[in-house]
Amino acid sequence: MPPTVLRLLLFASIALASPSPLFAGAKKAPPVTIRLHGEAASSDGASFSAEITLLHSKEKIRIAKVPVISERDVRAFLPFPGTDGSIGAYFLLDAHGANKLQQYSIEDKGGQAVVLVNGRVASALRIDKTVRDGILYVPGGILPEEIRTLQKSFPLIGEEQGNRKK
Repeated sequence: MPPTVLRLLLFASIALASPSPLFAGAKKAPPVTIRLHGEAASSDGASFSAEITLLHSKEKIRIAKVPVISERDVRAFLPFPGTDGSIGAYFLLDAHGANKLQQYSIEDKGGQAVVLVNGRVASALRIDKTVRDGILYVPGGILPEEIRTLQKSFPLIGEEQGNRKK
């Protein structure tokens, strides 16, 4: 092997072995994830969908791996006592997220969607109407420690930037 190729290989192995400034720009994982995944077609392959089991019915459905909405679309939230004894929440979305949710609720009316919190199934929803207000409704399935983390990450609805009382 020529000496220059050997030096390049040696440099590459050292660079990959050490957590150096090469990866300093990598984004840190969010403290809590909120993802809305739509129901996938049975013909969608494993690259695009995954099978999950719903909480209460134990029914298995396929969901799209790419979420419709994520925590990056959330501006504020408001927790409330959930329908199943856990905690539910309203999530106020930014303009981008509100548009995605509205479009999804038009295109997939009658279908199912699943809310994953930190990768765990929190709620399953039936899309029965168009969502025009930009609020994602999660009826339950959120744990108290997740609410505490959400409170550190997002303001309450009505207290978001520009609406805070002075």
